[in-house]
Amino acid sequence: MRIYLDHNSGSTLRPEAIAALNALLLEGEGNPAAVHRAGQRARRALEQARGQVAALVAASPSEIIFTSGGTESNNFAIAGALGALSKRRKVITSAIEHSSILAPLLNLENRGLEIVRIAPDREGRVSPKEIAAAIDETTALITLGLVNGEVGTVQHLGEIARRAASAGAIFHLDAAQAAGRIPLEVDALGCDLMTLSAHKLGAPAGSGALFVRDDCRVAPMLLGGPQENGRRAGTPNLLGAVAFGAAAQAAVRALAVEAARLGELTAGLFSLLAAGIHGLKCNGPGGDRISNTLNLTFPGVLGESMLIALDLEGVEVSMGSACAAGAVEPSHVLLAMGRSAREARSSLRLSLGWNTTAQEVARAAEIIIRVWRRVSESEPIAAREALA
Repeated sequence: MRIYLDHNSGSTLRPEAIAALNALLLEGEGNPAAVHRAGQRARRALEQARGQVAALVAASPSEIIFTSGGTESNNFAIAGALGALSKRRKVITSAIEHSSILAPLLNLENRGLEIVRIAPDREGRVSPKEIAAAIDETTALITLGLVNGEVGTVQHLGEIARRAASAGAIFHLDAAQAAGRIPLEVDALGCDLMTLSAHKLGAPAGSGALFVRDDCRVAPMLLGGPQENGRRAGTPNLLGAVAFGAAAQAAVRALAVEAARLGELTAGLFSLLAAGIHGLKCNGPGGDRISNTLNLTFPGVLGESMLIALDLEGVEVSMGSACAAGAVEPSHVLLAMGRSAREARSSLRLSLGWNTTAQEVARAAEIIIRVWRRVSESEPIAAREALA
């Protein structure tokens, strides 16, 4: 039996998403832009999905633009905002964002734009006062993750939305890790743009959305046809959108019960692991964290050694760090939170999902403790050298 504890990378498919896909395949897909009967049927399916995704964040369906996923949505938000406010040359973000925000911003910085990166505290919180203080009339965009996908910290936005609006700047939230895990209302959050991702909710990868507030002007992502209100040309991924909609609807319906259940399982998992591993540390806040996520520093071992050994034992987790040129680098999130390179390289992320069971958690804890003991005994010298 394999135990999947990497739902923040991509959740397993919900039965509702599979059922929606099967129904659409049986009907015949069609092109939503076509005027014949198959096209009209496809259009109804697409708009139903748009409404389901809109309900996930309490938005209007007209404010949902379907994309290929969170990375495209984040890039769309950045390029669209800067295209609309081309005379402004400043973007404000944090040091712990997803690479699909950090990479395009680095590219823009190399081309002469001013990028302000706010550092978090040791629990992964970014100060809303510090961000608000950095906003001025030269600011085009504030782009932040609502929930950090590595440590699970939920950001409190405070006065950011009000300050952005008064300065005429666009406020974007990456909610890929938040949607379906905490209640979301775009009006309450005050954002102009919001990124959503289908495969975090239990739909297939390759579909996502960008919420664009009706009165927010952004430059189009793709040019060509009039699809997605003229903001993203091209025939939409109907299968992906329909599965996304079904998964979003299921996540909304189950949110309260699911969050409570996963919170209990996650707390139980940490309790079992801490009892069996002396010196185990949890990265992130005790509260204000999504209920399914644990980022743990394991003493005396390399995270990649643990990950490989656990995979061989049937437990699938993540390091929450990037692999570049064949070398695993310490997590930029943990480093920004003040962890040492040694601590960051000894850390793993365990993220539970809608179908994780208590039996799996108990079995996983047993395996993780046993694997940690074996790895810590077999590679203490190598670990010390690598982590020095």
